[in-house]
Amino acid sequence: MAETPAIAHHCAATFESWLGAKPEVVAWAPGRINVIGGHTDYNDGLAMPAAINRWISVVLSPRMDNRIRVRSLDFDGVYESDRGDLTPPESSWQRFVVGLVEIFEEHVGLPGGFDAVFAGDIPYGAGLSSSAALTVAWMNAFRCWTGCPLDDWSLVRLCQRVEHDYLGVACGLLDQVGSHFSRADHVIEVDFRSMALRHVPAKLPGLSWVVIHTGIRRELSESEFPTRVRECQEGLRAVQAQDSSVRSVRDVELQHLNGDAAWRDRLYHLILENQRVEKAAECFSVGDIAGVGHLMVQTHESLRDHFAVSCPELDSLVEIATDSEICWGARMVGGGFGGCTLNLVRQDASDAFIQRTLALYRERFPLEPRGYSFELVGGAQAQKTVRG
Repeated sequence: MAETPAIAHHCAATFESWLGAKPEVVAWAPGRINVIGGHTDYNDGLAMPAAINRWISVVLSPRMDNRIRVRSLDFDGVYESDRGDLTPPESSWQRFVVGLVEIFEEHVGLPGGFDAVFAGDIPYGAGLSSSAALTVAWMNAFRCWTGCPLDDWSLVRLCQRVEHDYLGVACGLLDQVGSHFSRADHVIEVDFRSMALRHVPAKLPGLSWVVIHTGIRRELSESEFPTRVRECQEGLRAVQAQDSSVRSVRDVELQHLNGDAAWRDRLYHLILENQRVEKAAECFSVGDIAGVGHLMVQTHESLRDHFAVSCPELDSLVEIATDSEICWGARMVGGGFGGCTLNLVRQDASDAFIQRTLALYRERFPLEPRGYSFELVGGAQAQKTVRG
């Protein structure tokens, strides 16, 4: 069992102060970075996520009745309802809670009501998958509490259902997989067609993963993300009309791409991005850090020029980073249209890198960027506690 993160201790202490008893279950799930593999997950492609040392934590205890009480520390609110007739949610975080309860009830079932507290220290709206970490933490808490035989893949798919059905985000499984299945000091090569996972050692002595936030929050359900999903499917149908052997986007080859429709650029990015994931795994395996950094820059350029999900702020951060001698590579992460960049930086100069990047960025944009340095950690955990 991995060391319990500070945010989980904070949730447990708040629960005890609020209700006068320790919680029965403590669970946590990390945010994630994605080294290579932008927008490939919902197109049967390859990606390379890894979990970072920031988490969402949920603590809970069962009740003797069917009442539900959930306290959000980050949003300073309490949701109360009867389990059999859930009160309509009034905010985004309450939609998550209602969705999690209803999806778990539908597929597994809860034995009764519960009290819960949750909070996180993942930068919100930054493309580091705080929403996926939230659903993964809750599902792990429910599984631990009920003792149900829910396998790991079923669990992450239920998490995805919450985002699809209750948040209106047609996301793939990248974020949930990265949050749930990661190992410390590893990246995961994920094949989203076969759902095969390969953990690739990525312990990088002397290097740090640095994330720079543009200061722009992105909401995937309100952005161009649904448009990109549709364009990829339009491209698949167009290619299938030419070649009946093509079953999914993963089967599309460069020779299938012609004309000047938007979908051509989208599929071009996906084909080359899958190849970059395979090359990145090779680079990690032999310790070729320069190779990893070069592939990160290629990914950003492709997301900017072919998938069209970047923005001037993200492009500026990558330009500033790659102009530095202590940065091996940089790219936008997340769905795009804001959020963060990921940078592979010399560890002993990471603080200086962050300060330089923020200062130069502020000269260009009237925004408040932020910088973070992360370690690669293991995936979600849940445990029963000894109650006093």
